[in-house]
Amino acid sequence: MLRSLMVACVQAVVPLLGHANPTAETETEGMDFLDLVDGEGNVLIQAHGVDAVNAEARAQILAFPALGYWSDEGHCFVKPAPGDCNGMFKS
Repeated sequence: MLRSLMVACVQAVVPLLGHANPTAETETEGMDFLDLVDGEGNVLIQAHGVDAVNAEARAQILAFPALGYWSDEGHCFVKPAPGDCNGMFKS
């Protein structure tokens, strides 16, 4: 019984570990992030700050959470947004 409960818990938690953190920029280099553009069904959104990126993604009815966020200067989550932010979403 305990073993079944543990297996069920692991199966419920493991898929959650693969999602991007929607409140932090990706830890990868820019080219790694931009490589996601070639992924089937991936859509790149660029706007001024993460709030604008998310608004545009919602307007296009893209899947949340985002696969990741990235900017050259690392300022996607700075408010007010000092520049462009990139967000990667599934269509």
